[in-house]
Amino acid sequence: MVARRHVWPPNTDKESPIKILQNVAGELREWEHAVTTVALRIRQIGVLIDRLGPALDDLSALLDAAKQIAETAEGLAVSAKGIDRSAEIIARDAEKIAEALPAVERLGRLADRLPGGGRRYAAGR
Repeated sequence: MVARRHVWPPNTDKESPIKILQNVAGELREWEHAVTTVALRIRQIGVLIDRLGPALDDLSALLDAAKQIAETAEGLAVSAKGIDRSAEIIARDAEKIAEALPAVERLGRLADRLPGGGRRYAAGR
């Protein structure tokens, strides 16, 4: 905005009425320009606010999805701990089975030598 040259109200003793009206008209144009600029900015802010509403809704939906993902991740972490425990048990049982295999094989060979053992079954096939 252009700086004012006159202090309001104008000194009517020194200036002609036409000059005073011209000065007032110039000031009114400046005020009109300032008010128009403010009104334009207010409309722009209104448009931004209108756009902000759906963006906030989208953000809210994203936050809800993030909470669900976090809850699912917590559940997966608990499941992973359970799987780790199960894997430890399976590994321990596999070791026991591996230790018992030679004894089972010897018992199987002994069963094959008994009357009615596995040789006849294998031969009858």
